Amino acid sequence: MEETVVTGMESIISGIETVTTVVGNVFTLITGNPLLASFAAAGLLGIGIGIFSAIKGAAR
Repeated sequence: MEETVVTGMESIISGIETVTTVVGNVFTLITGNPLLASFAAAGLLGIGIGIFSAIKGAAR
């Protein structure tokens, strides 16, 4: 019987694939639910306003 040896790099790649899958599932859940999508949009709008204000202040 042959044993499969898992290297450190294979473990890292497997972990990244798992995280990517979970993030994709969460994104699908958020965009599929109108209430969660509106909360996400409100948060992104606030971040966008903050970035715009910082850029506007830096330009002066």
